[in-house]
Amino acid sequence: KPNFMRNIGIILFFACILSGSFVFVFKKHEKILSYIGVFGGAFLLAVCFVHLLPEALTLQGETHNCAHHSHHHSHSHSFLSVGFFVLIGFILQLVLELLSNGAEHGHLHDEKHHSDKNSILPALMMLLGVSIHAFLEGFALVVNGVVNYSLLIGVVLHNIPIAMLVVNAFMLGGCSKFKSFAYLSVFALMGVLGSMFSIYFEFLHDSMGYVIGFVVGILLHVSISTLFDSKESHKYNFLRFVVVIIAFLLAVLLSH
Repeated sequence: KPNFMRNIGIILFFACILSGSFVFVFKKHEKILSYIGVFGGAFLLAVCFVHLLPEALTLQGETHNCAHHSHHHSHSHSFLSVGFFVLIGFILQLVLELLSNGAEHGHLHDEKHHSDKNSILPALMMLLGVSIHAFLEGFALVVNGVVNYSLLIGVVLHNIPIAMLVVNAFMLGGCSKFKSFAYLSVFALMGVLGSMFSIYFEFLHDSMGYVIGFVVGILLHVSISTLFDSKESHKYNFLRFVVVIIAFLLAVLLSH
């Protein structure tokens, strides 16, 4: 356990810090950033349907099989239960976006609100929202001692625009670069803390199907918003279409 947790921690933390530094590189290249966001969103969406949802249904089906010794009963019950937790996750992400202002899908819903140079309060609210999101996301990174590398890749990609927005928000609030990255490190640690929580608290182990379903709900909201909640998404763009298809194919081809 300690070895793969350390590896996940190193990957998530340093990928996030590196992504935050991209704000100085891609600030004038919004088109490139938007394609990175689209690729990450499409990849996460495919991971939800191809990897996470089938795993959630299988895990909960196995749990109910052990409890009830009835495959037919457990299958229908697990589908209903996992589906319910997907909805709960989806709704929670709607609530989190009241704090983060939509930073989870790579852009802000109200950029004027988050560019108040007299206060870091909007940036702190954003940090709180995305940190809770990252913590919950981490629950599905390790299941039964196995790392879900497809989700790990999706989270790393997904965190690129978020990390940039966090650094930018604190700098706009009057923080130095060092302080801004110190705040970003809080967000960078949350995914691995979520993974540790799900591994070391045994009461979650019998309900991992529900937990993964809950994470799927969060990720579905974020990935769908990333793909469709923008001006670009309402225009036909062949390159954008190709990026989405490549992301889908990559997620399908990646072994769990």
